[in-house]
Amino acid sequence: MTQMPVSIEPIAVPDSLDAPGAEDFVAVAELLNAQLREFWGNDDFYGPPQAQLAGRRSTETRRREMLAARAGTEPGGTIVGVALVNLPLTDNLHTGYVNVVVAPSARRQGVGTQLYAAAEELAVSHNRRMLMAETEHLLPGGSVQPESGTESRIPQDAAAAFAAGLGFRLELVDRISRLELGSAAAGIAVLQQAEAAAGAGYELEFWSGACPEDLVEAYAQLRQKMSTDAPMGGLDLAEEAWDEARVREAEGLARDMDAEVLVSAARHVATGELAGHTVLEVFRNNPAVVYQDDTLVLEGHRGNRLGMLLKAANLVRLREVVPEALRVYTWNAEENRYMLSINEQLGFRAIGYSGEWQRELSAG
Repeated sequence: MTQMPVSIEPIAVPDSLDAPGAEDFVAVAELLNAQLREFWGNDDFYGPPQAQLAGRRSTETRRREMLAARAGTEPGGTIVGVALVNLPLTDNLHTGYVNVVVAPSARRQGVGTQLYAAAEELAVSHNRRMLMAETEHLLPGGSVQPESGTESRIPQDAAAAFAAGLGFRLELVDRISRLELGSAAAGIAVLQQAEAAAGAGYELEFWSGACPEDLVEAYAQLRQKMSTDAPMGGLDLAEEAWDEARVREAEGLARDMDAEVLVSAARHVATGELAGHTVLEVFRNNPAVVYQDDTLVLEGHRGNRLGMLLKAANLVRLREVVPEALRVYTWNAEENRYMLSINEQLGFRAIGYSGEWQRELSAG
């Protein structure tokens, strides 16, 4: 393999898209969007540079860095690849996350390997001993599920081969599913069935954007519990630390990225406890596309069909609040049969799989 000569350098997040040096950030944003368009075959995951600007800023809970590969060794070369590095700052301080993207014209020339090496060096300099990465793989035709075991759902394509070649181990497989939103009547029928199953012991709370002050402490505990109750496979992750400040940080980030966040929570009538929640995200630049985020029911409240109730209720509300919404994407661990069953009953269909990988570093 002939190695393309490149220079690796950090790209700063500018104050605005009009600030000096912002053209490099925009070039990275366009590279990331081009890769997503190439993979998905559409613009469902397109991120406007302005939204990416907000999403790539560091916060109190996460340090975010960008390393760009420029063609040639002279200053000002064309950006042909990027490594995004995320480092948690409040928990899981032994970990980091990396995503390497290379332009088609620069692939299989060692650019990705050089970017990864620079990302690993950065992680080690911040005393991280474990790096994590994700690969995604679409099914042929977008609907046929393989019958083989979990690991075989990840094909040995270029993305998986690159991760494995760097020494990453596949630790968890998530199913990527999509729901084509149909008539409101069908959603209401499912909701009514879920309400009947849950009974009168629970009532639903809804909010958009900011969690009500009287619920935010309980909601933070649900978010924290999500970090331990969701299947983790062999990933070396500890419980996250959530409080009101972290909830507000996440809400502020969504606002800055021009996203609408719809939350449905179930309150236990007898105790007032929040028993579970589910989250949908819609970006205003493309309201046809919706992303299903966390869904959690606390252990003591399981067996009451609350997972179905929460998701069905939020989907009904989605149709009311965002009538332009056409489809919903979600990711669920293959071993999470309970949630997959709910999704299947709601009409979600598998379109692919993602692999979650990790690599232990030699120092940290």
